[in-house]
Amino acid sequence: MIKNMKILKTRHKNIVLLLCGVIFMLSSCDKVELRDNLEQDDVAPGSVTDVSFEGLPGAAKINYSLPDDNDVLYVVGEYNIRTGVGYNVKSSYYNNSLTVVGFGTTDEYTVDLYVVDRSGNRSEKTTVTITPLPSPVQTAFETLDYVQGFGGIYLTFENAAKANLVTNVLVKDAHGEWVEYDKYYTALPSGAYSVRGVDAVPTTFGVSIYDRWENRSDTLIREITPIYEAQLDKSKFTTLALPGDGVNAWTLSGLWNDVTASGHGISSTGSFPARYNFDIGTRSKLSRFKFWGVYDGREYSAGNIREFELWGSNDPDPQGSFDGWELIGLYTVAKPSGLPEGELSADDRATAAAGIEFEISQDVPPVRYIRINILSTFASPRNAANAQAWMREITFWGQEQL
Repeated sequence: MIKNMKILKTRHKNIVLLLCGVIFMLSSCDKVELRDNLEQDDVAPGSVTDVSFEGLPGAAKINYSLPDDNDVLYVVGEYNIRTGVGYNVKSSYYNNSLTVVGFGTTDEYTVDLYVVDRSGNRSEKTTVTITPLPSPVQTAFETLDYVQGFGGIYLTFENAAKANLVTNVLVKDAHGEWVEYDKYYTALPSGAYSVRGVDAVPTTFGVSIYDRWENRSDTLIREITPIYEAQLDKSKFTTLALPGDGVNAWTLSGLWNDVTASGHGISSTGSFPARYNFDIGTRSKLSRFKFWGVYDGREYSAGNIREFELWGSNDPDPQGSFDGWELIGLYTVAKPSGLPEGELSADDRATAAAGIEFEISQDVPPVRYIRINILSTFASPRNAANAQAWMREITFWGQEQL
């Protein structure tokens, strides 16, 4: 028994010694590798060669060849976009180019290129002179226009580079001083925006465009008298039942009772397209509208409307056809966040609760009767044979015609 115990102790000791040896070897390897990685030198790497550039909108792509040094880490380009405002851009040793951005003009700019190695040593600088193409701010300003709009102005511009741009709107106050009134942010290829809340009196507007580098355009100044705009009086709205109307499980008059979180309106339970009509009481020049669907966690899903048409008429066909109706617009609802169905951001919820707003072209003539023609929902496509669609409230703005 004692002999067996000694054998076990000996085996145990051998195992422990073996494990210690392995651990020591691994530890030694780690130390050797770590020491190698932390090894420093003070030898500067070579500079980049074969430097050329390609002009881009407000930017330039600089191409180069790397030196033969084995410890090159990255290339850095240092430059000023204007006096006192400097930037740097880094590009790893896997690349043979870097892009410098933020230029506001097509002037010549100098960029200093340095190669940096793993010890932090910098090469001698290589200076290249670049010439950017016209910046997104410049090209957008060339297309900027604005005209008289309801309660303010309606402005448009093109943003072919899809750059992050800000349109800054100023107005002159009663003392002749410029006051910042509104801003519009976009990265879309074209911008279109209504500035509202201005009285229908002659007003001096100034509109400029700038980007995140504070490159600013000139200011386009005009005196404009906004068109008077008011919310239409819903007490004048009445249902207009016509042959061919869609099936409705709710009461259509609930569509204008100012209750958005519950109640009635449209709950289509038949096929698509499904149309519903009502009289707004007075022939009116419409400027915009806002509608509410169901926003109890089912925002941008299920029976909430995705596509619909709005039609207007002053003399609707009593047989329910589209004779006498004019298309006001085709509208598509898009989830602000772009998240997949079933996922909602705070902005998604807030937008649905506040109502989804659409502009109406100023080319649309005054109308008295409205037709909502539902084409699809987030759950059911166009021409669905059996579908559900919800609209709980709708509000119009514009100007009644006497």
